[in-house]
Amino acid sequence: MTESPRALFDRWVDAVNRQDRDAMAATLHPDYVDEMPQSGERTRGVDNLFAILDNYPRADEMRELLTEAEIIGDEGRWVLTPNYTVVEVEGASDVYTVTAHVRYPDSSHWYMLTLVRIKDGLIHRTTTFYAPEFPAPEWRAQWVERIDHR
Repeated sequence: MTESPRALFDRWVDAVNRQDRDAMAATLHPDYVDEMPQSGERTRGVDNLFAILDNYPRADEMRELLTEAEIIGDEGRWVLTPNYTVVEVEGASDVYTVTAHVRYPDSSHWYMLTLVRIKDGLIHRTTTFYAPEFPAPEWRAQWVERIDHR
């Protein structure tokens, strides 16, 4: 029986959360591409992706935070604490969207939105956007509700 796109997606999320390189590679298409439009960068191939992860500034601290983490949740919501929280997953067939909240070693908090496309039963393309948290301006307080995804 062929793996469903959702099962593949879930397996990829789990591999990324655990930083399991073999499991991650097994989910990625040979022609895998990741794009980060905000910085104008495109990463082609699993080797380049892993080289970026290996050379990420303060990567040891990020790995340590991941090592301390525990995956909690169900199909609709995963939480990887203390530094990575999947807020929402949406999608079907071969297109998924992941919204996550990330805490970096410098204690900054960011939101991450990743668009995932599946091809030939593997993760083929990801496009990721990053946005730092910022305080809400006081001038619009009377018209909004405060939300907290953490």
